[in-house]
Amino acid sequence: MSEIRIDSISIENYRSFKDRQDFVFPDANYKKPVAIVGYNNCGKTNLLNAILYTLQINFVSKDTFTKDDFHNRNMDNVPKIVLKAESSIETKFDGVKQAKLTGYHILRIQTDGDTIEGSSIESRKLEHTNADGEPNMNYQAFGATRYFNIFYINFHKIKEEINTNKTSWGNLRSFLAKHIKKLVDSDVPMNDKKAVFEEEVQASTDKVLQDSELNIFIDLIKKNYSSNLRNDDCSVSFGLPNYHDIFLKMLFKVGLNGDSDNQVPISHFGDGYISMFVMAVVQSISEFNADDKCLFLFEEPESFLHENHQEYFYKTVLCGLAEKEHQVIYTTHSDKMIDPFDTKGLIRLEINDSNQTVKKYNSLDDFDVEAVNGEIGELINYLKYNEFIRTIEPNLSKILFSKKVILVEGPNDVLVYKYAIKQKVLEFIAEDETITNKERHADTFMNFENIAIVCHHGKATANYLITLCKHFKVDYFVINDWDFEADELLIDAVSSFETLEHLKADVIYTESDKKAMITTNYNLIENAGIDKIHFNVKKLESVIGYDSNDKSSLAIWELLNADTFSFDESLFPGNLENFLGLKQPVAEVSSVEVEDDLPF
Repeated sequence: MSEIRIDSISIENYRSFKDRQDFVFPDANYKKPVAIVGYNNCGKTNLLNAILYTLQINFVSKDTFTKDDFHNRNMDNVPKIVLKAESSIETKFDGVKQAKLTGYHILRIQTDGDTIEGSSIESRKLEHTNADGEPNMNYQAFGATRYFNIFYINFHKIKEEINTNKTSWGNLRSFLAKHIKKLVDSDVPMNDKKAVFEEEVQASTDKVLQDSELNIFIDLIKKNYSSNLRNDDCSVSFGLPNYHDIFLKMLFKVGLNGDSDNQVPISHFGDGYISMFVMAVVQSISEFNADDKCLFLFEEPESFLHENHQEYFYKTVLCGLAEKEHQVIYTTHSDKMIDPFDTKGLIRLEINDSNQTVKKYNSLDDFDVEAVNGEIGELINYLKYNEFIRTIEPNLSKILFSKKVILVEGPNDVLVYKYAIKQKVLEFIAEDETITNKERHADTFMNFENIAIVCHHGKATANYLITLCKHFKVDYFVINDWDFEADELLIDAVSSFETLEHLKADVIYTESDKKAMITTNYNLIENAGIDKIHFNVKKLESVIGYDSNDKSSLAIWELLNADTFSFDESLFPGNLENFLGLKQPVAEVSSVEVEDDLPF
C-alpha cells in the first residue's frame, strides 16, 4: 500500500512570493479537502506549482526556470522552496532499490548574478544530521515520484487532460495518459499476453491488407524509399503502434441515453461534459487504488461547471476522495467548492501593498469560538445558522475572495455609498492625465481593487461579520446608523469608556431609556475599532437630506443625481478615504526581524 502526504511548504522569492511564506497542511486525521482561495493573480497557481516542482511532478532541470520565476524579475531574488512530505517506502520497478519521499525537498537554483547556471531538487531526510547540522541526503527520493500515486489535473486545460497521445518529444503530459501507461506497465496478466497479442494483431493486419489497394500503395512507398536510399533494401510496414503505445492511441467514446451504436469520442463533447467525465476518471482512480493513499492536486475544478454541479463536485468527488484518506489540494474561485463550517482546510492568499503574495489565512487551531452546546468550535456554526443564511451565505465569495470589505446596514446604504465612492474616485483622479476614460475607471474602481460591499442588515449581524473578517484576515470598514440624535448622545461619549462596565456605571447609561441601544453601539465600536467604523447620525437618510419616511430606493437615487446634491465627511469620513486608498496615510516605519525557523 503506497502512501504520500504533504505536511508543509515554505516559499520565498518565487514569482509573486517575496518574503518567506510558510504553509501547513492538516494531518491524515483531517478527512476533508484543502482549498487555496483568493482573488485573481494573488499566487494560488504559484503555490500549486511550487508543490509540483518540489515533488518533481514537474521536472526540474537547468532550463526549467527563467528570470520570470524570480520575484520582480530580479536575479538577486533567488527562489527557494522547501516542501516536507511523508510517504511509505516503495520497491522500484527493478525489484531491488527502494523509493521514499519522506523528508524535505528543496529547490536549489544556482546563478552567477546574471544567468541561471543550474537548478535541481535536493532531498534530505527528516533526521540524522551531518557534520554541518543539516539532515543527510535522501537518495531514495530521486526518481521516486513515479512510484507513488500523485495526480495533477488542470481543469483550465480539460481537453488536454484527456489527451493520451505523446508530445513531439515523446513525453506524456496528461494525468490520464500517465495513469494508463502505469497500469499497462504494471499489469502482469496483460504483459503475459503481450507476445500472443502482437502476433494476433499482426496476423489480423496482414489478412486485412492482403490483395488490397492499400497494400499496393505501401509496396510502392517501399520501392521508392529504397531507391531514394541508394537501393538500400529497407523494410516498410503499416500497422498499429508498438504494444505500449497502442493503449495511448485508443480513445474513450461515449454514447448518451443508452445509445451504444453511435458513440462519440469524449473529446468532441463540450468542456462541461468533459469535466464530468474527468470526475468519473478521478473517482475510478480512487476506487481502483482503494488500498493506497494518493495525492490529488487540482487547478480550479469548478471551471466549465454550473454552480449546482460545482457543489456536487465538491461534495461527491473532493470530499469523497478525502474521506478515503487521499490528500486533496486545489485552487478555486467558487464559494460552492468550500465548506464554510470547517475552515481548517482553507488557505487564503492576498497580494499586499508591496505587490507580493502573503498568507492571510492558514489555521489548523481549535478555534476559541463557542459553538453548539457550549463546545469550542468553528466561527460559522449551526448556533448562528440564521445569521449565516441572512448575511454570510449570500456574501461568502465577497468575503473570502476580496481584499477588502465594506459592511453597510442595508440596500439603500449600498446605493448611496457606491454613488459616493464613484464621486470620490472621480475627484481623486481628476488631474491624472494617464486615465483617459475617467468615468469608466471610477465605475470599475471597486472591482479592480477587489473591494466588496456587503449588507449586514443589523448591528448584531454586523458584529458577526466583523468577527468573520478578523478570522479570515480580511480588511474591513463598517458603516452604520447611530440611532441617536446628535444632541441626544455623542459617539465620542460612548467610545471613550474603557469597558462596558464603566459605561453602564455612568449617567449617560443609567438615566437613558435606550440602554440596549447604547450597549449594542458600544459593542459594535469595540469589536470594529473606532478607526474602522463610521456612524451616520441619526441615520443615512438624515445625512443625505432625504426627509421622507418612505425608504424608496428610486427616490433616493433621484436625490443623489440631482444637481443640488453634495456630501461631506458626515457621510464620507477621511478614514473611509484612507481605507479605499484615496488618501495616502503617513507611513509608519518599523523594523521587524524575521526568525528563520526552517529545519536547516
